[in-house]
Amino acid sequence: MIGDVLTILYAVLQLLVPSLPPAPLSSTALLTNDKYLGKWYFVGVASWDTDDIQGYQGIDNSMAELKKTADGSLEMTATMLKGDQCLTMSWTYKVDASMDPIMEEGDNIGMAFDGKWIDCDSCMLILKIHPEETFFRIMLFARTQDARGELVEKFKTKMESYWVIDQFVIPPQTKDFCKLE
Repeated sequence: MIGDVLTILYAVLQLLVPSLPPAPLSSTALLTNDKYLGKWYFVGVASWDTDDIQGYQGIDNSMAELKKTADGSLEMTATMLKGDQCLTMSWTYKVDASMDPIMEEGDNIGMAFDGKWIDCDSCMLILKIHPEETFFRIMLFARTQDARGELVEKFKTKMESYWVIDQFVIPPQTKDFCKLE
């Protein structure tokens, strides 16, 4: 129900602001489509506030895996190389068909977007918002590391077109990736 209303409102908003991303991906489609499940390279993160992305400072590279859990949630597990240490973290996005395309991750809400918005069929963007703290970030993931420089420029250009999204952390990816197990 809420998802249907959001879809209609978003379609109207897209007519008024054509640079908006396409409608968010269905959270239930994320759980059932191999195009979205599996391993992803973290390319970068953008926000309007440096504080929202400062945790990404110092990361050389990161790889994540999306998979469906037994209870129908979406789990993202990532390894990050920060300094000389491999860190592993996990996030669980609760999927509720009545809230589709919105997913809950703790106090945050999230939505996923197809990479076609930045001319990358093998990419995905994940938006995370904390409604009470005006926390906002959008993360870019790609299936490969091909044409990374061009992809980063497209991402920055698209994000900067919103006038307020001008803070970025783009890991340099100069070292070997940590193993994702």
